[in-house]
Amino acid sequence: MSKNEDILLIAKCLLNDDRRAYTRLVDKYHPQIKRFFLNQTLGDTMLSDDLAQETFIKAYTCLRSFKGLSSFSTWIFRIAYNVFYDFLRTRKSSEECGSYIESQNYEIPSETITRNMDIYKAMQILKPEERAIVQLFYLEDLPLNKVSEITNMPSGTIKSHLSRARQKLNVYLEKENYRYGE
Repeated sequence: MSKNEDILLIAKCLLNDDRRAYTRLVDKYHPQIKRFFLNQTLGDTMLSDDLAQETFIKAYTCLRSFKGLSSFSTWIFRIAYNVFYDFLRTRKSSEECGSYIESQNYEIPSETITRNMDIYKAMQILKPEERAIVQLFYLEDLPLNKVSEITNMPSGTIKSHLSRARQKLNVYLEKENYRYGE
């Protein structure tokens, strides 16, 4: 589905209240948004489902505010990013949220453990904004300008967060004796 098809579906939603058109948009973007939340919540599937659902409900209710200045994917990721930070703000402090995420006990099937690093454990060492930027830039393969638009941060700040996150992950990987390609 191209950008033009997205705009056509949005027009159908707005002009005809066509919910099937919106369902097609949800079907297209749900895997990416869910993956975003899974990485932000360090693998909490239920919380990720709830946040993804909240994102698509917010997007539907705010669809009239979509002006087409950016792609729909950028717009929906911006909503997802805000939904996650709203979730963090509902906690009394970021430390409480960090302890909430750290207290989660994630079971990984033994066949996937063989010399593969636990991405959630590695991502746990990053601050939430670093984790979001790493996710958007490396895992979602979004260009720097899109990450900047989604996070509402200048490109220089994005680059700084990426640099710090890489340094933290390198230290963690060295400490865990992880060797690429072995």
